[in-house]
Amino acid sequence: ELAVYEKMPDGMKISHEGYTLVGYALYFYTYSTWEGRSLYMEDFYVMPEFRGKGIGKALISNVARIGKEHQCVRLNFSVLSWNTPAINFYLNKGAQDLTTSDGWHCFRFDGEALDKLAEEAVKQ
Repeated sequence: ELAVYEKMPDGMKISHEGYTLVGYALYFYTYSTWEGRSLYMEDFYVMPEFRGKGIGKALISNVARIGKEHQCVRLNFSVLSWNTPAINFYLNKGAQDLTTSDGWHCFRFDGEALDKLAEEAVKQ
């Protein structure tokens, strides 16, 4: 419902077995100053008992197809360092680990750090 409200009905792809949701991919469009329109995959999950059956491949392939149909030049996402099965899945599909290849690090402001940063804007 939220995806339709936000005029992004394709913003989530799901896979189901009968009436059971077994996997999903949640993504949105972003923009790279240097390269153009991109996709960011915020969440990607397949229930453990359904892994190895092609569901993950189908989900991520459909996200990639949608990106290409909308002239996206890349699909970005993050993976926790301890999640080696996911890392191997993405590498086997041809993804690049930007931490090692390009030296990118992911950063975040949250909690008190976000509050403090926002307060600095008010003072200016």
